[in-house]
Amino acid sequence: MGKVRSKASGSNAKPQPASQLRLNLFGPGMTPLHRAGLGGLACTLRYIEKQYKAGALSDREVPGHWSGKKPPWHIDAHSITLDFSEPKRAEGYLKRLFKLAFGLKDGLIHLPGQYHLEPSQAVRAELQAGLLLTFLQHGRVRSLASESARIQHDPEGTGVATVSIEFKRCNGYKHQDGADGLTTKGVLTTKNIEVIGPLNPGAMVRHVAFTSDTRIEEPPERIIPLYFALVGCISMAVNRGVGVLLIPEVDDLLLFAKIRPFMTPTSVRECRIACASDAAMQAQVRLRSKSLLDAHDLPGLHAVTFMPTSWASQQKSRVLTTYVPPGDELRLSQFEVALAELPPKVVAWTVKRSVGRGKNRKVTEKTEWFWTDSVIRPLIADNLSAGKPWYSGFVRLMTATDSNGNPIRNKLAFERKGLHAMIEKIPWDSEAEAVVVRAVHEALRSRYRQIADENKESPVAMKNRWQGEYDRWRLAFAGAKTADQFRNALCDLFSRSRSNSVLREKWALILPLLNERQWQLARDLALLALPSYSGQKDTDPENAKDVG
Repeated sequence: MGKVRSKASGSNAKPQPASQLRLNLFGPGMTPLHRAGLGGLACTLRYIEKQYKAGALSDREVPGHWSGKKPPWHIDAHSITLDFSEPKRAEGYLKRLFKLAFGLKDGLIHLPGQYHLEPSQAVRAELQAGLLLTFLQHGRVRSLASESARIQHDPEGTGVATVSIEFKRCNGYKHQDGADGLTTKGVLTTKNIEVIGPLNPGAMVRHVAFTSDTRIEEPPERIIPLYFALVGCISMAVNRGVGVLLIPEVDDLLLFAKIRPFMTPTSVRECRIACASDAAMQAQVRLRSKSLLDAHDLPGLHAVTFMPTSWASQQKSRVLTTYVPPGDELRLSQFEVALAELPPKVVAWTVKRSVGRGKNRKVTEKTEWFWTDSVIRPLIADNLSAGKPWYSGFVRLMTATDSNGNPIRNKLAFERKGLHAMIEKIPWDSEAEAVVVRAVHEALRSRYRQIADENKESPVAMKNRWQGEYDRWRLAFAGAKTADQFRNALCDLFSRSRSNSVLREKWALILPLLNERQWQLARDLALLALPSYSGQKDTDPENAKDVG
């Protein structure tokens, strides 16, 4: 007589409803986005604990059954266990959790697990702009007002430079009802759930003819972290047209829950980013400034860029992922100087409006303020995140054009003072780098003084010749294609100048940078010296109109 297989032990036995759910940080299938999301869940649970202990939340509002002040969950370094107490209470537990995690306030998305101190409405408007370019970019997964609202923000606190921040009020978004798909008849589902764009930006069915085979599905223990990736990650916007998603590396949930809120921007200026690596390094600098971790313990960041493509212009696609490793002290110090001296700035422009026609026509002028950012800091951020010298590739700024076809070098004049201050303060990788810049500065000073002596009676001619001298060496350095060509151009500059004290004392340090292996870095340093030069009154092109 054969053995009778019991229902409980048979291969087709239905899984029993669970009263607990354990989420493992390094479980099978956990990607960096999943781990960041699990960290976001830890941040949210810690927020609920603090609010409940402070009396700001009642028993009816918090998830599960609390035993005194002890929450119905457990967080350790590598896992989170959610305790429903009974399988049929999973639905109520998760709905309360999601309601507290994914909120709305003042018409804006409100994610309290992200905040150390609740940011202003203006900051949340900027952060919402980032979410709408990454997780929530499709109209079906968010409900926005048809008309735009404005916030008047004073970044300098002077009451003069008021910047207008435009946003659309949010009435709801996908994550708020996420708990509905996690349960069946009140208990936690045992089925896989489809992963869609709001949970993993870029995830989609790969072929409509093979939907069931090409869509992505995950079990509840991996779906919940993807929902909370909205909290664990940082979404930001580059000029409201390009999205950047920062995915922190998480290897300790307890530590991450402590440090993650300090990575969120707290001012509108901190929300202004120039590129993905700039956003990532700013986040590391913010965290480093709180002295919570040593530089080498800072989390690495995967910085993903979203922008329209020619094959899908109606949405923002993942086009680039940059990994920014955990910081070292020198690299972060260099970027901190760059951020301090070349920050986003508020500038004014005058708008003219005419009313009426003919003799009745009146022209009025109005000053409006807007943000503008550095064209140099993105290069520095890209270099430092890639482990290159911070000035590497400076030649591109002197030769390339922007999206409008205008030479980028024309914008460097507006950053001359900041660039000069930066090279005076930044810690160099080696003394030789600083010597090249100082030697070129000394040679320029000598050349400008010679020109000033020859044109004392004609300030206009003096200014024109100064500009010509600048362009001469810019073209000579940027046009050098070989080590020999660059050495000839540099030696030509030095030979035409008068006595150069820097070169006389430190010439031996410069020689190794002129070899076949490093000459391109020396070229970048020489080009960096041109727009960063700031001389005395009689040798500074900026003061040509005052000389005579």
